[in-house]
Amino acid sequence: MNRYFGNLRRFLNREYIPVTKGIVVGSVVLFIAHYFLAVIRLDLFSFFQFSTFRWFFRPWTILTYPLVNPDLLSMLFGLLWLWYVGGSLERSWGGQTYGFFLGLATVLTGLAFALVSWFFRSRIVIAGLWLPLTGLTWAWAKLYPDRELLFWGIFPIKAQWLSWLQAGIVFFFNYFRYHLGYALAAVSSVAVVYLFSGRGPFAHGLRYWAWSRNLSGGGWREKLRDRWRKRRFKVMK
Repeated sequence: MNRYFGNLRRFLNREYIPVTKGIVVGSVVLFIAHYFLAVIRLDLFSFFQFSTFRWFFRPWTILTYPLVNPDLLSMLFGLLWLWYVGGSLERSWGGQTYGFFLGLATVLTGLAFALVSWFFRSRIVIAGLWLPLTGLTWAWAKLYPDRELLFWGIFPIKAQWLSWLQAGIVFFFNYFRYHLGYALAAVSSVAVVYLFSGRGPFAHGLRYWAWSRNLSGGGWREKLRDRWRKRRFKVMK
C-alpha cells in the first residue's frame, strides 16, 4: 500500500503541479465511481455537489463541487483547460499560493450562489469546473496578458481577450438558464484575482504576505492568536 501511495505522490509532484493534478485525478475518479455505483442506485454526485439552499448540512460541498462533472465532454474540455491554465499558474505562483487562490475562488462563488438563492428564495444545485475556471483564467490572463492561443484550434486570440470571452460565456449561460443574480454569482471569482495581483495583499504570494506580517516560520498560529488577544485587550480597556 505504501508503494502505491509513494507512486501517486511522485506522479502528483512531477512537473511541479500537484494541486492541478490532484483536481484532475479527483474529478476522473469521482466520475467513474459515480457511474459504477449508479448500478446500485447510489448517487455519489449528490454528496459532493453544492445545493444552495441546504449546503450547511454538507459544508464540504462548498469546496468539492468543482469535482462533480456529470457531462463527459464538458469534463474533458474543463480538465484540459485546467491542465494548461492551472498548471501554468501553479508553476508561476507555487502550489501553496495557487491552492489558496483556487480555494478562495471556489468558496466565494459558492457563497455568492447561496446568497442569491436565499434572496430570491430559489434552490439550485451547482457543480463543475467551469465556475472556478473563470477566476483561474482571469488570473492567468493577468499574469500573461499577451500570450496568444488558438481558440478552438483555429482563431488566434490573446489571453486578456480570452479571459473576457470565457467569463462572458459563463455569465450568459447562467443568465439564460437562471437570471441576472446567478449570472453575476457565476463570475464572482474574478473578484478574488485582485487580491493576488497589482497591490493586492497576496500579489507576491502567501510566503511574502506571512513574512511581511512577521508570521513566517514556525509558530505562526500562536502569533496570530497573540495578535488577536492584544487587539481584544485594547478594545476591553
